[in-house]
Amino acid sequence: MDKAWKAFERRVAEKTGGERIPVADRRSHLDVLHPLLGIECKYRRTVSKFLKEALEQAKAGSEEESLIPVVVLGEKYQSDMYAFMDLDHLLKLLEIMKTLLEEPPTVLVGEGETE
Repeated sequence: MDKAWKAFERRVAEKTGGERIPVADRRSHLDVLHPLLGIECKYRRTVSKFLKEALEQAKAGSEEESLIPVVVLGEKYQSDMYAFMDLDHLLKLLEIMKTLLEEPPTVLVGEGETE
């Protein structure tokens, strides 16, 4: 029987369109190969209540204006910042970016202006 964390990595790979890399396969130090994302999977019995509540707050605040909710985390005396969001929202954001790159918005140039 498959270990739960292996099944989780397979689900992540399937959902993102990536490829799960087994531990024994040293092609990558990542769990899932993907063309845009460096995916490392962490499967836990529970996710921090603090993080889940923060994401629920971001979702509630984003709903009215159809924004993509994200929690940004930082540590005292550290400059690094980390983003925490639903995987579905990240994939939606990537799809939006792909569409914009394939069909950039048209900007009308007024008379006498140059691009």
